[in-house]
Amino acid sequence: METIFIAGGFMIALLFALSQSLAKGVGSIGGALQQIGLFILRKNPPGLVDIFDDKDGSGSRTWMNFGMLWLVFAGILGFLGGWHNYDPTALDSLASVGWSYDDGSSLNDATVNFLSIALMYGLVGSAMVAAARNGNGRLASEANASMVGVLLSAVLLATYLLPFVFGFLDIDTSENPVRTVLFSLETFVVGMLLIPVLINVLITVSQRGEQELQTSAWFLIMGLAAYILSMLYMFFGDLADATQVVWFAERVALGWVPLALMFAVGYHVVPMAAKQPIWSASLRSASMLLLFVTVPPFFMTDASAGNFVTNLGAILLTLGLLPIFAASINLVMTASSGLSSVVKHPGAMAGTMAFLALPFFAVGGYFTGMDTFVGTGELGSMATVVDLGALFTVGGLLVLAGVFTNYPLAIGKPLATPSTATMAAWLVLVGGVASTLTFLTGEFTANAVAASEVEDVVANNGGFYLTGSALFYLLGIGAILATMVTIRTGISATGRSIDSTVSSDMSTYTLVEGSSTTIRSLIGRGVGVDTELIVSAGESSDGGSTIIGVDASLHNDEIKEFPATTAQAMVDFVQYLVDSNQSVFQLFRSMDLDDSGKIDSREFLAALENSNINALSSIEAAELVESMDLDGDGELNLPELDIAIAQIKRDHNITPNSEEE
Repeated sequence: METIFIAGGFMIALLFALSQSLAKGVGSIGGALQQIGLFILRKNPPGLVDIFDDKDGSGSRTWMNFGMLWLVFAGILGFLGGWHNYDPTALDSLASVGWSYDDGSSLNDATVNFLSIALMYGLVGSAMVAAARNGNGRLASEANASMVGVLLSAVLLATYLLPFVFGFLDIDTSENPVRTVLFSLETFVVGMLLIPVLINVLITVSQRGEQELQTSAWFLIMGLAAYILSMLYMFFGDLADATQVVWFAERVALGWVPLALMFAVGYHVVPMAAKQPIWSASLRSASMLLLFVTVPPFFMTDASAGNFVTNLGAILLTLGLLPIFAASINLVMTASSGLSSVVKHPGAMAGTMAFLALPFFAVGGYFTGMDTFVGTGELGSMATVVDLGALFTVGGLLVLAGVFTNYPLAIGKPLATPSTATMAAWLVLVGGVASTLTFLTGEFTANAVAASEVEDVVANNGGFYLTGSALFYLLGIGAILATMVTIRTGISATGRSIDSTVSSDMSTYTLVEGSSTTIRSLIGRGVGVDTELIVSAGESSDGGSTIIGVDASLHNDEIKEFPATTAQAMVDFVQYLVDSNQSVFQLFRSMDLDDSGKIDSREFLAALENSNINALSSIEAAELVESMDLDGDGELNLPELDIAIAQIKRDHNITPNSEEE
C-alpha cells in the first residue's frame, strides 16, 4: 500500500475522532482532562508564563499584533520579489552584507513563509476571539496564549537569522547544512508550540455550557489539529526520507490549514456584522466536511507517483473546489442579507470581499495546480503567481477582517479611524487582484513565446513585471495602513466600552434556572443590549415588576425602586431620549465624559442638566445612580443603564410625543 494512503487515512481518522468528541463530549473523563489541561497552561513552564498578562483578550490581541507585523514584512518581500523579476540586479548591492540568491527563488520562498506566518498569527488570533465568545468570554489562559505567540515568533526569527549569521561567518556556505537542520527542527518546534494553543481553545469551548459549538470555533480547532499533525509528518517524514508523507503534509499545511482558518474568521465576522444567521446550513456542512477529504488547489507540487495515485489525486483536486465554493456562496449570501450593516463595518466588508475573490483564485489555482500536479509544466510559474495572489489577497483581507472586527472586541475599545480601515481593505483588494492579473499576463506572454519555438524572438514582459510591482505596492500600503489602525485602536485612551454589545450576533440567550452569572460574563459570551434574555421561571409582583427566579448578578435579591424625589426626573429624561431618537449606546458614550467605560453620579447629573430636565442635587443624582447600579460598584455600565431605561419605558409606556398627538 502506498505510504500516502496510510498517512492520509490516519490523519483523517484523528480529525474525525476529534470532530465527534467536540460534538458529543468525552463523558466523565472530560473534567479530569480539563484540570490537567489547565495545569499545563497556567503552570508550565514555571515562572515564564507568569510574566505575561492574563487579562481578558490579551492572548488573542498578542497574536493579532504579531499577525499584522508579519503581514507588513511579507508585503515588503512580495514587492521586492516582483521588482526582482523585473530587474534581477536590483538587489545585488546587498551581496556585500552576505545576501545571496540565484534566480530569486529564495526570495520567493521567504515571501511564502513570512506570509504563511502572518496568516497563522492573524487568523488564529481572530478565531480565538470567536472561541472565547463561544465559551465564557475569555480564553482558558490568556497568559499562555501570549507566551506561545512570543515564543513562536522567536523560533521563526531564529530560523531565518541564524543561517544568515552562520553564512556570514563562512561556515559551510556552499551547501549550508545549518539552514537545512534549522528548518527541519522548526517544523517540529512549531508543532509542539501549537499544542498548548489547541488545548487552550479546547478548554475554552468546553465551558460553553448549553450553547452549540460555533462553526468558527470548529474550524479553528480542526485547523490547529491538522497543522500540528502536518508539522510532525514533515519532521518525521524528512527523517525517514518518506517523500509521500512530506508531500501530503505540505498539502495539509498549505491547503487545509489556511482555508480552515479563513473559514473560521469568515463564519464569525460576516454573520455577526450582517446581524443575520448563516444563510445555508447545508452549505456550511459541505464546507466543513469536504475541506478535509479533498485536495485544495493551492501550492500544488509534482506528485511523482504511479498512475492510480495521480488519477485519484486529480479527482480529489477537482473536488477540492467544492468546499471553497460552498463557503464562499454561503458567506456572500449571508452578507447580502444584511448588506446595509456590512457596508458600514470595515471588517465585514473585507471579509465579504475576500469570499467574493476566493472562487476566482480557486479556479485559477485549479488549472495551474493541475498542470503542476501531473507534471506537464506547460504553464510555467503561473501557479506560483496565483498561489501568492490568493494568499496575499484573500488571506490578507481576512486577516484585516478579523483584526478590524475581533481586535476591538478583544480589548474592549472601538475601532480607531474606520474610514482608514475601509481604505486599507480596498487597497489590499485592488492591489492584490490587479497585480496578480498583471503578473499572470506577463507569465502567459513568456509561455506563449516559448511555446511558439520561433527563433530570435524574446518575450519582452518586463513592462508587465514593472506594472505588477507598482500595483502590488498598493497592497503593501494597505497592510501598513491596517497596522496603523490596529496600533491606534490598541493605544487609544477610550476606556473599556462594551462595543460588542451593539452588534451582537445573538438574538436570544437562555439563563438556566439556579445558575449564576455576571453582566461581564454575558457580554463576553456575545450577549448585547438587544439580546432577548430567556429565563426558565418568573413570577409577577403586585407592582407589575418581574422577579427573575435565577440567582444571577443581573438581579439583586430585592428590587430597587427609583427614589420618589428622582423618579419623575428619570421619566422625563427617558421621554427626552425617546423624543430625540437617541440610542442607549449613543447616550452612554455622551455621558461617559472621561472615557472610563463607567458613569458616575457627577457625569449622570451633567447629562440631566444638558437635557434641560429639572436639575437634581448631587445627592439625588447619587441616589439615582445607586438605584440602577446592579453590581454594586458605585458606577453604571452600559447594560445597567440599558436595563434601567427599558424598565422605565415599560412601566410608564413611554412613546415619542409625536405618536401621542
